[in-house]
Amino acid sequence: AAIMSSLGALRGGAGLVELFVPEEIYEIVATAAPPEVMVKPVKSYAGLLEEPIDVWAVGPGLGKARAAEILALIRDAQQPVVIDADGLNLLAENMETLKKSRGPRLLTPHPGEMKRLFPNEKMPRAKLAAKFCDQYAVTLLLKGSRTIVAEAGCPLSYNTTGNPGMATGGMGDVLTGVCAALLGQKLSPNDAARLGAWLCGRAAELAISKGDASEESLLPRDVLGHLGPAFRELRLDAAAG
Repeated sequence: AAIMSSLGALRGGAGLVELFVPEEIYEIVATAAPPEVMVKPVKSYAGLLEEPIDVWAVGPGLGKARAAEILALIRDAQQPVVIDADGLNLLAENMETLKKSRGPRLLTPHPGEMKRLFPNEKMPRAKLAAKFCDQYAVTLLLKGSRTIVAEAGCPLSYNTTGNPGMATGGMGDVLTGVCAALLGQKLSPNDAARLGAWLCGRAAELAISKGDASEESLLPRDVLGHLGPAFRELRLDAAAG
């Protein structure tokens, strides 16, 4: 999952991607990671705040063994932080962390993770997203058949790209990386979330329309492989418009 996010960041335009992993699994991850990803062993996540980082992606492949260190990073980092997967699961048990965060935070839950973040709230997805962002000063990318992007003070956005084939493990990891890369290019969290969702969805559509996959066989690597054409299409549309 962490490698998928790293690849998503690279395909999303990041100039340099560093993957911080516990020392005990460094060799395994370094062997599996592509050469473009700089894998770095750490004894503790506690010292990472001193790293010269533009944006953090926290959660994919993380586990929950070092909860206190991870929550401290989410709380104290002044840079933007994209939070997914186990990062969200840790937050669900420590929601006060969000209220104390010192920088922009973009959360990318699927419906199950959203239920853990905001339990006992039964309402339509759009209302739920808006209410969550009113309560917590974050940007929310709520994944689903029509992905919603919400942020207090901004109109709700609905993503128009994608297909059912994206309901596959690993797709969210790619999205996390793409959004992090866009944040690193100085887009606002709201714009990064909307563009990241559009690009991943369009890449999935292109993988199928070009005959490289079907909805049944679509994999995260297919989305990664078609992010370039999705970006190119976006640029052509912008130039024509």
